[in-house]
Amino acid sequence: MLNRSFAMAAQGSWGLDPSLLQPAFLIPIGFTLLVLLVLLFLRLRDLPSDRRARKAPTMTPLQLESLMMGSPPRIVDLRPRETYEGPKGHIRGAMSIPLTELRKRLHELDAKEKDAIILVDETDELSHLALPLLTGEGHNWIYVLRGGMRAWRRAKLPVYTHKPLPKA
Repeated sequence: MLNRSFAMAAQGSWGLDPSLLQPAFLIPIGFTLLVLLVLLFLRLRDLPSDRRARKAPTMTPLQLESLMMGSPPRIVDLRPRETYEGPKGHIRGAMSIPLTELRKRLHELDAKEKDAIILVDETDELSHLALPLLTGEGHNWIYVLRGGMRAWRRAKLPVYTHKPLPKA
């Protein structure tokens, strides 16, 4: 009774259609708002990586995957060795050079080689820290995997893990 009198009053004073006051009308609006919030969340999730990538050459996981089909680049995984070998895995052919060891292991990355170097870590934050060190050593073809291993796994690309051998 109260809803009906409210609807009549609203229609008379504001000129609203009573069907606009029914909850069924709000369902499509609520669904649309929910979809917009999910899209906004997905876009904001990549915002830190987008900001870091403004000043550096980057490569998406799909670009790296297609590059690996031909002459494979040198992929340098900057995560700690335990993470590299752990259940989260690593990219096929990646060499593990943790960021803490990079300065003393630079000799393993010959600057005279013409292959591209792709820096990888979990989110791409460490890769952007390592980039100036490598460019300062004369490396020209260096890229950061945009979004790191999280983006690689999100793209459902293959990861490889080191499983311990069974004891004999």
